[in-house]
Amino acid sequence: MIASARWFHVGMGLASVASLGLGFGRSFYARAWSPLPPLAPLVIAHGIAFTSWILLFVAQAALVAAGRTALHRRLGLAGVVLGVLMLGSGVPLAIAAARRGALPGDPLAFLLVVFGDLVAFAVCLGIAIYSRRHGETHKRWMLLAMLSLLPPAVSRWPIAVNRPSVIACVLLAFLAAAPVYDWLSRRRLHPVSVWGGLALFASVPLRFAAAQTEAWHHVATWLIR
Repeated sequence: MIASARWFHVGMGLASVASLGLGFGRSFYARAWSPLPPLAPLVIAHGIAFTSWILLFVAQAALVAAGRTALHRRLGLAGVVLGVLMLGSGVPLAIAAARRGALPGDPLAFLLVVFGDLVAFAVCLGIAIYSRRHGETHKRWMLLAMLSLLPPAVSRWPIAVNRPSVIACVLLAFLAAAPVYDWLSRRRLHPVSVWGGLALFASVPLRFAAAQTEAWHHVATWLIR
């Protein structure tokens, strides 16, 4: 493997950090200096856990690239704890937003899209933890877990607001980076990069389709009561 390839996951993490800044810069990170009203404590806690998880991903990727795998393993539990905090705060926040009608379009339908992001993150993180003894597989599932978190940030980019095609293209570009990295560094594709990435991308239109069904609307109505 070429030396620069070791830093691919660091670069992907930094690109994700930049995506967060562009999407949530004014509404979250710089909110104290804006005329927007203060956020609820649970929203702040979720945002801190969300940001901390991605920053930890960058740090963990850098440790592996630098050969500090022992410290990387010791910090692994922090990623699990932050992930649980994100999921634990994300579900009630999504339900509360749907109850207030604060989600885009049809709030009940969009609630399933948000839940899909949380489920995708949980599944990818869970498989990554399970495969932690297999480095090549583990790091690719961790990357997919991180990329599953990006749609909410990307959807708030100035060029992406109310433009689903832009959001889809950005997500596809992030997901396509992993197979390209595999080919350039290994001259072969890793199944997780290909099939995991395709599954994550395909889940988005599937969520939107399922969100329009009467069955989901019954479930969502029950959830927001």
